[in-house]
Amino acid sequence: MNRLFNSNDILTLLKAPFPADSLSWRIGNKSNWDKTKKCPVDKSKPVKAQMLVYIDARDVQDRLDEVCGYVWSNTIKEVKGRLICELTINGITKSDGAGDTDFEGEKGGISDAFKRSAVMWGVGRYLYDAKNYSTWLTYEDGDTDFTIVKRAKEEFKGIARQLGLSVQTYHYWLNKIDTCDEKELEHIVETARKYAKREEWNMSNMETFKAHVEKRRKEINASKEKK
Repeated sequence: MNRLFNSNDILTLLKAPFPADSLSWRIGNKSNWDKTKKCPVDKSKPVKAQMLVYIDARDVQDRLDEVCGYVWSNTIKEVKGRLICELTINGITKSDGAGDTDFEGEKGGISDAFKRSAVMWGVGRYLYDAKNYSTWLTYEDGDTDFTIVKRAKEEFKGIARQLGLSVQTYHYWLNKIDTCDEKELEHIVETARKYAKREEWNMSNMETFKAHVEKRRKEINASKEKK
């Protein structure tokens, strides 16, 4: 665990949004679609797909490595046909599970269980708020399941960014800058800039951020001159 961050900091950073471009989409449900015959129920009406947003297991691993360092570990267990992942961070364990997936069987189940256990720690939890948005796409001429997933990534970028706004760490980093000491300042500024790029802070946010950094530097220098 980074020496500059306490337990509350860790929880805040685990919950931070992911870059909109790193999010993936998959088909949840289809309307006007016969699953058995694999064709429209009514050919005179369009087929629509409800798209679900998710993050890759590797993104979760990277987030845990970045925020927690070497103080996290996970264990996979099978309980009554379900795969349970126990995710331990700094000695505390939270768990969740999943069954085998249609796509990759047991491997997919392990990945899902891991991601769900990470959600228990707040990683990617904000993505569940996508249920509050309309994410249905209509199949156009020549569309396949593959192409409609690609379309979703482009057409729902706005939704992906909007989902992250409620959990972006902008105010968190301003507070860290305002309260840090001289030894911590440059490292915190460097890390905050990385989050600012990921979370696509707007121009006003960046100007305020720079003002806080400059103010803190002046305060530190003034304090040094008094000694």
